[in-house]
Amino acid sequence: MWSFGVALFLIIISPKSLLLSAVYGLCMGLSTLFFGSLVGDIVDRAPRLKAAQTALVLQNLFVMLCALVIYFFMVYRENVDSYGLWAQNLVYALIIVISVMSRLTSMARKIAVENDWIVQICGSDFDMLAVMTATLRRIDLATQILAPIATGFIMSFIGVEFGALFVGSWNVLSVFAEYYLLWKVYNTVPSLRQLKDLRKSEGGDGATASKQAAEIEMGEAATSHEDNVDPETASILDKRLENSDSAPKENTTEAEVKRENTTCCHKLNFFGGLYSGWPVYVKYTILPAGLSLACLYMTVLGFDSITVGYIKLQGVSEAVLGLCMGISAAVGIVGTLVYPLMRTRFGLIRTGIFGFSAELMSLSLCVASIWLPGSPFDLSLGFGRPQSDSLEVSASNCTNGQTSVISYNTSQPELETQQAITSTTDPVCQKVLASEGPNISIWLFLAGIITARFGLWLADLSVSQIYFETVVESERGKVGGVQAALNQFMDMLKFGLVMILPYEHQFGLLALVSFAFIGLGWLLYAIFLHKSRGHFFHLEKCLVGCGGRPATASESVVQA
Repeated sequence: MWSFGVALFLIIISPKSLLLSAVYGLCMGLSTLFFGSLVGDIVDRAPRLKAAQTALVLQNLFVMLCALVIYFFMVYRENVDSYGLWAQNLVYALIIVISVMSRLTSMARKIAVENDWIVQICGSDFDMLAVMTATLRRIDLATQILAPIATGFIMSFIGVEFGALFVGSWNVLSVFAEYYLLWKVYNTVPSLRQLKDLRKSEGGDGATASKQAAEIEMGEAATSHEDNVDPETASILDKRLENSDSAPKENTTEAEVKRENTTCCHKLNFFGGLYSGWPVYVKYTILPAGLSLACLYMTVLGFDSITVGYIKLQGVSEAVLGLCMGISAAVGIVGTLVYPLMRTRFGLIRTGIFGFSAELMSLSLCVASIWLPGSPFDLSLGFGRPQSDSLEVSASNCTNGQTSVISYNTSQPELETQQAITSTTDPVCQKVLASEGPNISIWLFLAGIITARFGLWLADLSVSQIYFETVVESERGKVGGVQAALNQFMDMLKFGLVMILPYEHQFGLLALVSFAFIGLGWLLYAIFLHKSRGHFFHLEKCLVGCGGRPATASESVVQA
């Protein structure tokens, strides 16, 4: 609810442009970029239950505080404005600072549960890992169906300020149930109570004992599958052998676990933790896959604060917007249902390229939408605020010869229409937004974003599982933190571009740049696929199957 509501709160607080939303997103990205590795390092060193529960409580607390600030600012807006611009900017800064703290604690909770707990529960059972990660994502997407719809209707019929109060209250109430459920899972699964493997060998060449453990793991996988190991699974396990630099675990009591983890936390070097995860992340051979995932974050073609604000400016109501976000979450759920089946049928790495390709094709609808009638995209208005405060455009009515006059007031987010336009054939009129509501351009834009969720979650789950299967236990938090930092760095680039191009008539450029970055992500993943498998397509099968020379003995083995 907060991720949906904060975008609307920001655009309502500052309706003249997307600048505040861009500053908000830029600060989110900078905080994650600078502190992502440190947060991951802290999670690595802290006891599993303590890390997850502490992050959970702090995350909900900060969301509640930020919602209260927004509520009181909306209710007493006139009183705050009476003190001058400095008071308004102070409230903006307070909202952003609290949101940054919420983002960092949310990242810590995600790393603790999704990057460590799930992998620890599944162990070497990669099929179970695929099902559990997809199920976890499905639960998350299911809440995204209900939350935007509920919050959108509350904002539409009761008021935006009460929507903020509702979100804050929900976070207070839900934290108790979430806290209990984490405790229940922790005490139900014995592997979660094992001591974290924090001891590493120098130089990053890998410890012999860890390699032997991974070799045993591969042998168990071969035995459980009747000596038929999936080539991609074997390849990923080989990479784990190459990248491993951990020492073996020892049997310890619960008291020893707590004592050692506490000691590790005291030894935490704050400044060293800011950058220590980056060398660990770079050494893994699956780096291109991580970069491809990060490229998916450099986009305005999704339901983030920028795009939600843009859609709102096109006349889409909060209720309809919440409904569209719910539908997009349902499409994403379909992707999570299909993911384990595709992984079993096509393999993990190839499932990822299918996901990237599907997302790219869906987002082509968004690119097409910026050229359709009703789109505000118009570079003739310049790269800044339009020069005139009130630009009047005359358009001929093709049916009855009447003249319609539209007054475009640039100090307001919408256009003031003095007379209804019944014809959109005039090229001048097509450059100006009508105030009657959504048009074909924004509907096609929404269709592209919604359908892209299917490919997005196929790609996301594939890359995430590749990392889960490859990264050693002692480095899960660091690698997860660096990946989150890279993701937010791309997100930060997006918000930086929006700060340069904050007006709706420039949004088409942002869509084009976003589509280019999604294409770059596809290319990086294709490079990773080729390096991992030695080919992109089974070209030798195509040549043999097209009436060419007979297959050799070695080719027959490959085909088998």
